[in-house]
Amino acid sequence: MKRFKAIAGWLHLWIGLVTGLVVVVISVTGCIQVFDEELFDLFHHDLVNVTKTGPARPVSELLAVAQKTLGKTKPVSNIKIKQAGHSYVFTASKTNKLKDIGISYFSQFKYNDDVYIDPYTGKVLGVIDSRYEFFNVVEQLHRQLLLVKPVGSVVVGTCVLLFLLMLITGFILWLPKNYKQLKKNISIKWKAKWKRVNYDIHNSFGFYVLPVAMIIAITGLAWSFSWWENGIFKILGSPGKIVLTRKTPAKANADTTTNNTVDVVFTAMQHQIGDNYKTIGINFPDKKNKVIMVYTYGKNIDGWRNMSYYYFDSRTGKMFDKLEQQNKPLALKWRNSNKDIHTGRIYGWPTQILAFFASLACASLPITGFLIWWGKRNKKVKKHAVKQTQTALA
Repeated sequence: MKRFKAIAGWLHLWIGLVTGLVVVVISVTGCIQVFDEELFDLFHHDLVNVTKTGPARPVSELLAVAQKTLGKTKPVSNIKIKQAGHSYVFTASKTNKLKDIGISYFSQFKYNDDVYIDPYTGKVLGVIDSRYEFFNVVEQLHRQLLLVKPVGSVVVGTCVLLFLLMLITGFILWLPKNYKQLKKNISIKWKAKWKRVNYDIHNSFGFYVLPVAMIIAITGLAWSFSWWENGIFKILGSPGKIVLTRKTPAKANADTTTNNTVDVVFTAMQHQIGDNYKTIGINFPDKKNKVIMVYTYGKNIDGWRNMSYYYFDSRTGKMFDKLEQQNKPLALKWRNSNKDIHTGRIYGWPTQILAFFASLACASLPITGFLIWWGKRNKKVKKHAVKQTQTALA
């Protein structure tokens, strides 16, 4: 057992020293991510909130306004429609060619603009270059350290995987020999010297945060490693990642594409789900595809994020397929809910607050752990210096 704990201690120390800085960055940005939507709405109140003055204007009319604002070189690729009292968001996004992408996250996009429009007046409330918007920058720092995705996500994923191992080895080191030691391991002697207080904080925080921190780490790894994501899919009963793309029927009855196809689609969605949604997202097809994919967010049900998919033929405006929440396999329910589980948003404020403090505690662990190591190291250096002095005097 002593040898086992010695190995665990060696791993715990060196993993902490190697990954500590990255874990601190990921954890602090994670704290912000927990409340990113609420904070965004707070700081961009004039863009997000509008006063309902009557029926909303046709989506096609608002789309034309957004397209005029962006210019012909930036076609709108996505629309987000929220419930009454909120603006519509029209997004134009395009990634750079591979030869033009550097090492930084920002080099990945040629443009990524959001236009906020009051659906009742048709007024443009503002345009945000999402590449440099604060909360998006925080998210990309959290996910990939502002590096290009193939590099940054692997670096973050590797550090999180090692952090998961560090949590396990830390728990092994924490395990008490008896009840008396257990009481010491879960309490903090605030009146003791700062080294003792620091040690107690590291020990007790590590214990209390362990289950939540492991959930955060496990869900976070799904964005870094496809093998990890596919592994969870298989555990939940699916053979692998579930494909959400669709192909249009081979032949359309007639090519009825008009400027108001988006209105036909939105009207069909209103008949389909009524007002039972938080967000309706409309993804326009690229040149090769003729599918308009619509996704909806409703109130969470059965402990999962309520997300459904609807597929329309852009040539006719008719729905030809759908995948609704109640018909999704368990693995897809998990994948659609993964971000909400990761950030604690899954059950609202109670779990968000829990995730916030868990992330804050995780940010403290590498710091308190480093101070413990540094204190022991200095103590050894001082003892060695004293021995050398005594030997020289003898």
